[in-house]
Amino acid sequence: MKAVIALGSNLGDRRAHLDAGLAALRTLGTVLPSPLVMETPDESGQGPAYLNTVAILVTGEADPCRLLEALLRLELLAGRDRNAGKNAPRTLDLDLIITDGPPGSWTWATPEDLQILGEAMSLELPHPRAFSRAFVLEPWRALSDPGQCGGVIPRN
Repeated sequence: MKAVIALGSNLGDRRAHLDAGLAALRTLGTVLPSPLVMETPDESGQGPAYLNTVAILVTGEADPCRLLEALLRLELLAGRDRNAGKNAPRTLDLDLIITDGPPGSWTWATPEDLQILGEAMSLELPHPRAFSRAFVLEPWRALSDPGQCGGVIPRN
């Protein structure tokens, strides 16, 4: 499966966290990172500014729900504090934006190792807010060569 993953960090050495996030994604498959990294204000207005980018991930995982679980595990390994609240500053944020599979919405029981996230998990693809966020679209457009993205490109 091909997927677009948005990466963000607004704690500590933000660039190092993004680089570590890209390295962590490589444990899941082949990664094509965007050449564009953007600094953007925290949407809540309460935290430090973010560094944001995107990457194309080509993975052997065919189930988008399992891929989301893998991304959440990578966030935790990178030191993301899930007890800090929904919009709290974070070392690493990994959002699944879209895949080359069908769009849809899924809800399923949370695996035991991710119970900190609650009893149920949900996923909506494409990501419902991605197409209104310049910090996703601009780095994604920097990868807009369909030959590189395998046809997974931003829609306007």
